Amino acid sequence: MILSKRAALATAALFLLILIGACSSKQFLIVQYEMPAPSDVLTGREVLPIVSDYRENKTFLTENARKALKEFDDTYSLVAVNADGSGNLLGIYEVDALLLEIFKHRLNNLGVRVPPPSSYSEYEVEIYLKDFKLDLAGRKWVMQMSYQANLIKDGKKLATETVSGSAERVKLTGKSDAEKLLGELMSDMVNKLDLPKLFLHSSI
Repeated sequence: MILSKRAALATAALFLLILIGACSSKQFLIVQYEMPAPSDVLTGREVLPIVSDYRENKTFLTENARKALKEFDDTYSLVAVNADGSGNLLGIYEVDALLLEIFKHRLNNLGVRVPPPSSYSEYEVEIYLKDFKLDLAGRKWVMQMSYQANLIKDGKKLATETVSGSAERVKLTGKSDAEKLLGELMSDMVNKLDLPKLFLHSSI
């Protein structure tokens, strides 16, 4: 398959980012959000995503993980990877902005129009982050994540779903294994949310 010039450039940027990360120290962690195949199941909807950090302990790294990632400054470089393998480097974010950007892409991926921040929208999807932590246990990176998603229509909660999960990966070299784990689990957690099912309640 021949990629478009834009897709080829985006892919090249993705590979360059990974190469730079492998060859030099950096303060951020790379998150590769892997989007599923596009769908038009929610085409015509307009939804405003809102992310709130409800974690009791807002520290992402445990003490052991912090020792291995000494330069990490609690920022993340986001790459959105399309189903065809092409990718777009979007920028560097703190965790709440990171999740907001990922959910924007997930909504767009389902055909949803996302309005500008702070604008009025009949529908909102509230994302309450409850757990987001990375640990280094022996020679294994271990990550946990959970959040609650609420579908809101004109201020009234119509439906809610909680998504949680954990994963681990053996630490082989540097921080690349931690970044792979981070991207894989975040992709799984975001894509696991059954947004179409939530919207079945929108007629209430």
